[in-house]
Amino acid sequence: MSQGNSAGAALDNRPFDAPRPAEYQPLPDQINKRRAKSFELPPGPNAAISDYLTFTFLFDTPKFLMKMKKKYGAACSFFLARKLFVAMFSPQAVYEITIAKQHQFVKGVGFARMRKVLGEGLLTNEEPIHLQHRRMMQPPFHHQNLDSYVALMHQIVKERVNKWNEQVDLAPEMMALTLEIVAQCLFGLDSNKYTSQIAHSMEIAIDRIERTMLPGLDRFDTSRLKYFQSFREASDDLVRISEEIIENRMKSNSERTDDLLGILLAMRSQISINHIRDEVLTLILSGHETTANVLTWAFSYLSKNPDWQQRLQDEAKNWDLSKAPTYEELEQKTPIASAILWEALRLAPPVWVAPRIAIEDVEVDGVKIPKGAHVLVSQYVTQRDEQNFENPNEFNPQRWLDPNFEKSLPKGAYFPFGAGSRKCLGEYFALAESRLILLFVGQLFKLQNQFPKAQPRATYRPKGKVPTKLVRI
Repeated sequence: MSQGNSAGAALDNRPFDAPRPAEYQPLPDQINKRRAKSFELPPGPNAAISDYLTFTFLFDTPKFLMKMKKKYGAACSFFLARKLFVAMFSPQAVYEITIAKQHQFVKGVGFARMRKVLGEGLLTNEEPIHLQHRRMMQPPFHHQNLDSYVALMHQIVKERVNKWNEQVDLAPEMMALTLEIVAQCLFGLDSNKYTSQIAHSMEIAIDRIERTMLPGLDRFDTSRLKYFQSFREASDDLVRISEEIIENRMKSNSERTDDLLGILLAMRSQISINHIRDEVLTLILSGHETTANVLTWAFSYLSKNPDWQQRLQDEAKNWDLSKAPTYEELEQKTPIASAILWEALRLAPPVWVAPRIAIEDVEVDGVKIPKGAHVLVSQYVTQRDEQNFENPNEFNPQRWLDPNFEKSLPKGAYFPFGAGSRKCLGEYFALAESRLILLFVGQLFKLQNQFPKAQPRATYRPKGKVPTKLVRI
């Protein structure tokens, strides 16, 4: 582990050009079409059309994966950028890859591109760095700390939502609101100064991460192509913002340790400033982008399903939102809001695909996966499995109101926050703010919008601003 930098030291080693850390497991050689002939692989399309498959994969990846599952079943193999990929869609395979046999895999395509933006933060880093960082970052997310966060969330949501008028651009509004919550709760600062900068740079970064994820496209990172140059510029802009947040806190000589940034800065003898910066970057993305997306989808599904919008309004009317609830109240007394949230997370999981690379030969759910194969599991696909979810493409929160439903699901069937040691550390934080926002909006407004198209990138985004008409109740 790197030793801590002193205050005022230069923040260098920017993520876009940083090499893969030497502490990580070495990456095995990828498997091309010629080598793949020596392995027993699950069924899939003819390797001769791999270039066509690569195009269709990039054009609409969720649709591509759904077609693969429909045609070939729970396991299939194909070639993208002329390298072997194995997609595993069964809950059992998900469980084995993400939990039972997780140490036989490392993060795959997409995550290497994500490191260009987030560095070695908790979302992208690997062992042995991952476990050390996770332990350092756990205290702010313990249940006993959530009530103070909920009180601050309550104040922020109340002030912002009460300013809404007859129309709102839902997607950027959710981005701004969740960014303000993360900024104040975890960094102790007002985000207004950074909102537009973060939104612009994150939009570019999220697009480039996904659109340049396949093997070989990294060769263009140093080219003069504007598309790739803007990727670097967006990454550097986000780095500058996170560095400024850290430097301002250090210059203030504040010794507060009641937020995540304060805790990390108090541990500079154990973690470098560059690593702290990477965790700030990671929380800027995972702490607001993902929550904003799922809320935009949730409200859009409610607009499309007025009966569920009415049920949310009825539940919200029973709340006295003039005062902040506790986390326990939000968790235990919001069955409708929670069911809406679970269903939005099922149909539109913010993290919708989880690529891995097999670092040794391994058998998963009866399928032999060779060392060096790219492996894909997908929340989007597995959470639409008709064996576990009746009418899987329909928005039906009712399924989650059955107390036995979630218990009946096999391991790996539903994993919107990931699984195992990689499960999202901020899960309960995100659920608290999401429930609170649903209640506030449900108590005040009916929403009407055109259901947005999806724009699946590094996160599962709705396309466009999602203009929404508001009718005050």
